Amino acid sequence: MSLPYTRAEVKDRARTEWRGLCNVTLPSFTSDFSTLNAAGIAHDVRLAARYGFWGTLVASESGTTLEEYLRFMEIAAEAAPERFRLVAHLSFSTVEEELIAAKAAEALGYEAALLSYPPGFRPGSASDIVDHTKYVAERTDLALIMFAVMTWGFSPLHPSGFPPEAIEEIARIDTAAALKYEGGGSASMTAFADIHRRVGDRLIVENPMEQNLPALVEKFGVPWFGTSAYESFGDRVPRVYELASAGKYDEAMDVFWSYQAARAAKGAFHASFAGAGLIHRVGWKYLGWLQGFNGGLLRMPQMRLNPGQMKSLRAGLAASGFELPAGDDDFYLGRNPA
Repeated sequence: MSLPYTRAEVKDRARTEWRGLCNVTLPSFTSDFSTLNAAGIAHDVRLAARYGFWGTLVASESGTTLEEYLRFMEIAAEAAPERFRLVAHLSFSTVEEELIAAKAAEALGYEAALLSYPPGFRPGSASDIVDHTKYVAERTDLALIMFAVMTWGFSPLHPSGFPPEAIEEIARIDTAAALKYEGGGSASMTAFADIHRRVGDRLIVENPMEQNLPALVEKFGVPWFGTSAYESFGDRVPRVYELASAGKYDEAMDVFWSYQAARAAKGAFHASFAGAGLIHRVGWKYLGWLQGFNGGLLRMPQMRLNPGQMKSLRAGLAASGFELPAGDDDFYLGRNPA
């Protein structure tokens, strides 16, 4: 396989064909954690497609080596139904590893890649961020989802967490398809509106938080959202998107509020480890398992999921009317044990 587009076609393709939500697929491992569980991964990719997602992020940062991640991408590509899009996750210790993953994604015909910044990258100016981003973009033809988030530690350069002048330059890159914008901290929506005004004519500007989706569709016409663990709420986030995008806002909001208890439980869960600078991916795996995904633990080091957290998350989903498995014991090995 190969990329289904050229560099020159990236921006137009994103504008015309990126419609929907990109969820997240985390790796599944065998019970002894010695290797990947291909059946579990394939199950999750296919279920995401059945739930109505546009595509899925094949997530790194989840206990795989680089070599295992390349195999993870292959398993996802083999399992993906036709027209279900795959997104590589360029988040590794070095930029050289990012480019190895990018080249593998190109060869597998992936739709895009979510760009990250290595932990050792410490820019002294906005131009340093632009130069680093261009360095990666010039070495792969993949459509890139640029990512502006407080986690990078760029706040000394701008209080929003990512200098707007850097974003304006990055948006001009020919393979910049979308901007996953999570800057601004407590002023996130004001920051989003400012960035959308600045670069919304050059690439898709979106905030991936599902609680903002109806407003961003109605007020900004955002056509695509990702990447995030939308699978925590089964097929309801895609349903909200479809209804809102069709202008059926009352119906969209009925579905939106139908899982408020689950949303609140997940929000409280995330607040319990605020400041860690980490994503509780085992918690994401558990929420996905409750919705029919494979489940199973991730290889250490990961934050641990304790019984009290599981009880609270389960209660939120139950109060939202989701049908759930009877107990939690089967989560640990997953639905496709190996």
